[in-house]
Amino acid sequence: MMKPDPTLRAHILAERGLDRQAFRVLLGAARAGDGGAYLNLGYAYDNGLGVRRSKRKAVRWYRRAFEQRDGAAAHNIATIYRDRGDVLRAMRWLHRAAELGESGSNVLLGQLLLARLGDVQAAIAAFRSVGSDACEADVEAAAIWAATAESMGEAAEQ
Repeated sequence: MMKPDPTLRAHILAERGLDRQAFRVLLGAARAGDGGAYLNLGYAYDNGLGVRRSKRKAVRWYRRAFEQRDGAAAHNIATIYRDRGDVLRAMRWLHRAAELGESGSNVLLGQLLLARLGDVQAAIAAFRSVGSDACEADVEAAAIWAATAESMGEAAEQ
């Protein structure tokens, strides 16, 4: 009988509350070159799941996942920079994530453009770039945020 994929094994262990063992499985797989484990290992470090939280190590593993064209990894790096207050670096990573198809990155990018930089037109463009083929939650959030940004722009013009 074959062992399940390491990422699946780690997920099963985590579901059972065995975060430390799940982390060890992911770390072993990542060290062996399993690109599928990179994102999950970054997430474990990012959130302290089975290991001491380390944003530095999280970014390192997320970058490895990004090198494998993982848009979620770029999005997660962006949130780390956003939380540190480095909005410009966060926006660069959100652009990368969006280029790889992460529609939620367009929503977050628009929010940052609107709230942190006050760039209403760029925010609206980011919200509108979420395609109708994106997940329903992202499409709905983008529509709500675009309408909000448009009303802010109209109020500013008056």
